Amino acid sequence: MKIVIVGNGAKVNFLADSLLKKGHKLVVINNDLDECEKLSQTKDVMVIHGEGSKKFILEDAGVFGFDLMIAVKSNDPDNLVICLLAKKILGIKRAFATVSNPRNVEVFKKLGINTAVSATFELSSIIEQMAFADQIIHYMPLEEEKLQLLEVVVDKNCKACGSQIMDLGLPLDSIIGCIVRGNNTIVPNGRTEIHEGDKLMIFTNKSSHEATLAALTGGVLS
Repeated sequence: MKIVIVGNGAKVNFLADSLLKKGHKLVVINNDLDECEKLSQTKDVMVIHGEGSKKFILEDAGVFGFDLMIAVKSNDPDNLVICLLAKKILGIKRAFATVSNPRNVEVFKKLGINTAVSATFELSSIIEQMAFADQIIHYMPLEEEKLQLLEVVVDKNCKACGSQIMDLGLPLDSIIGCIVRGNNTIVPNGRTEIHEGDKLMIFTNKSSHEATLAALTGGVLS
């Protein structure tokens, strides 16, 4: 995917290393000149020195139509502005942000930001999963991150498409709570067959969400 990261510090290095290993094309916008120089010398990324919350900087970066915007600045309002500009001005459909104040997570989501999390490593994990399973459209940690809710739309390339739930090999602590199929809501059982276009509401423990996604898509997530 084509991904633009706005921010500085160790968070950017962590994300860049993780995403480059997956083969993604990255553009990094960083307002620290020293960090920009180090990034350009050590990583295969385009690095732009500037304040990423400024509209003209984002426009000049040439990231129109990119797949993902990732905002990891330490200031929550800046991250919100960056994500909103990405979606409304740059034509970037998905925007992700880290937040310093966990209370801002719901605010970001209500304003249309696809995912807002309070830990960078969680954001990296989500993005890696989406790079493999494009059908994930929502992710929400529940009960202090012990339980997670995944909302997944099944496409024709998913292993799950055309399979019965009992044949998927889901982890024992993962449950498909309901299926939204068109205008109908289905409470499934083991023999329920999953169709293309189904929206699955899945509850899973934090330790099992990668295995759950792999069982649905047929891929192996690292």
